[in-house]
Amino acid sequence: MTFRLDTLACNELRPHEVVVVDWHVTGMCCADSGEFSVRVMRRGKLHRGLRAVDALPQGAVYAHPTAWAHLARRDVTVSCRRIGPIRWFTTDLPPDAGLRACMGRLPPG
Repeated sequence: MTFRLDTLACNELRPHEVVVVDWHVTGMCCADSGEFSVRVMRRGKLHRGLRAVDALPQGAVYAHPTAWAHLARRDVTVSCRRIGPIRWFTTDLPPDAGLRACMGRLPPG
């Protein structure tokens, strides 16, 4: 899995921050059903369970282990939008990527 930060994301990411691809459980019956989210976190506040993933630039992206498992062997591009003072990091994954991944229907990257 390789994450690429586009020019907008690289410009908006501060030196002490990383992009985190998180996994949120949405199903009551199965811990595997869930959804991805992308957010920015200070490097010093990273949770132990997060894994560094291959990224360009190096060391800029961490992922939850379940998100990492669903996104293995995929290339994902991270971008950023700014609305006033708010930064909003997004990926090129479909909006329902978590549900598709749980069902084995995530389109090839």
